Amino acid sequence: MPGAMHDAPMVGRLLAICGWLAWQVGRPFRATPLRRLGTAPVIVIAALLLLLAAAPIIAPQLEPQPEDTGVQAIFDDAVVHPEGWVRLRGRVVPLEESPTGSPGTYALLVDAEAPLRAVVLRTDAPLEAAALTVVTGRLITEGVIVTEDLPIEATVAGTPPRVVGDALLVPDPVATAVRMVWWPLAIPPALLAALLLVGARSGYPLFRPTTEVDVLAGPLGPGERLPAAYGGRIGSTRRDLADPGGALLIVRRGPKGNLLTAQPLADDGGVAPAPVTIGGSWTTGRLGYVYTVSETVPALVLRSELVDATFLFARTAERDRVAVLVTIER
Repeated sequence: MPGAMHDAPMVGRLLAICGWLAWQVGRPFRATPLRRLGTAPVIVIAALLLLLAAAPIIAPQLEPQPEDTGVQAIFDDAVVHPEGWVRLRGRVVPLEESPTGSPGTYALLVDAEAPLRAVVLRTDAPLEAAALTVVTGRLITEGVIVTEDLPIEATVAGTPPRVVGDALLVPDPVATAVRMVWWPLAIPPALLAALLLVGARSGYPLFRPTTEVDVLAGPLGPGERLPAAYGGRIGSTRRDLADPGGALLIVRRGPKGNLLTAQPLADDGGVAPAPVTIGGSWTTGRLGYVYTVSETVPALVLRSELVDATFLFARTAERDRVAVLVTIER
């Protein structure tokens, strides 16, 4: 599986970046009582980002829109909008005579798709001729008869269009624009929310197990000391893996064999805590690597009665020399 082996560090690094981002977002909450909630604040922030991402998509759906249709639908009484609010596209031709017998300003809208179909427009302000325009407005029931001669541009090779005879359109002062969904605005918050959710699940720094070991590495011998960094619990001492502490791993002789012990180091150069026995009863370990945004470090997770920590090593061989002293989970 050479391809999978090649992709594993890349996947680990990407997950570490997500974990680091979630860790940074949750950092202010860890200084408050909310630290007991773990990653819950980060998940809440991710949920809020998803709501923000949905806003550019949902908000336009709340904006009322006229029914996009054609003049033929008016002939067929097929307009379904309850208020008869429609959007039509076509050529506007002003009329000199009133087609209803009532005073007002009238024009003819010749359908762009079906130029032999037209509907009368009535407005309070004069309408200018337009070769192609979009008109929105509401249909009202009224008898219409167009008797005047139409200009050639309102006909098809001299054939005048058929005009809706039982309704006319009262245009909106400003045509309602077609609904625009600004979905690109949803991408950044949605992407950030996804990264936070992945990071909250993976944690930071990220430990990923491996089955690779250094076959040439021999176990630590009695009296040998190996420096390491750790995150977790050694006896009563705790450190965050994101801010690891120093430790010495030491092999001591015991009544029934060698014992692996760990001694946390004092950060301020003071008296270090007493060494804690790792072996001696049940002890298990998991080999792997810890990924951060800047490096990949050989790591060994050790669990026993007094220790539950992840140890970080400078070299893989050092990790494996410790690993051969405990039972490794596969």
